[in-house]
Amino acid sequence: MYLGILMNRIWFSPVLAATPDEGIRLARKESFSLILFDGDVAEPALYTAIALLRSDPKLKELPLVVFITDDNPGINQKLLDRGCSAVLTKPLDLAIMYGVMARLSGQPRTTPRVTVKMRVHVEITEGTPEKVLASVNMSESGMYLRTLQPLQEGSLIHVKFTLPHDADTMELSAEVVRALPLGTQFECEPGMGLRFVDVPEDALLKIRSFIQWEVTGDLEWNSNI
Repeated sequence: MYLGILMNRIWFSPVLAATPDEGIRLARKESFSLILFDGDVAEPALYTAIALLRSDPKLKELPLVVFITDDNPGINQKLLDRGCSAVLTKPLDLAIMYGVMARLSGQPRTTPRVTVKMRVHVEITEGTPEKVLASVNMSESGMYLRTLQPLQEGSLIHVKFTLPHDADTMELSAEVVRALPLGTQFECEPGMGLRFVDVPEDALLKIRSFIQWEVTGDLEWNSNI
């Protein structure tokens, strides 16, 4: 299913249901951080399912996000009035969807990340020799670089890289916000996490488009699945 594949790709762990009734039964048995509901069903069935969710003592406080195909302000407001936490329109904008889900589920990360392998030129101060490191993953907010000798947290650096399938070199300022020397955490690659600083709008849009394509480029929305 489209939503299930998408959730897995952005590091969520979905439990899928084929019908609203099945979803409600699962939600009563399991513990979830939020409920996602494909709203492309007949309006009476949609409103009935929302009413059941919002009247159930265990489920009524869970954030509820509904996806619909038509961007109709009237329908959107009806859904919000009935207790939905957010209404998103398909085809989904990945950055917006992730931001909404992160906010409602209490996730500290607010932008989706993808695994991406590329060479990143790192300049610590202007005029010093560049180091070439390998990236591990990336979001529009920053990236993680593999290195046995990470810089101290708080270090300001300059990075240059070319996104896969692109010809232009991107040059950005970044701050080291996480340093993991070898042996710090066995489940993580030694390296350093960077947060981009003062990203120009055109660069931000290019990174966002790249991540959207990496996650959804091979998927085609079908409201019946």
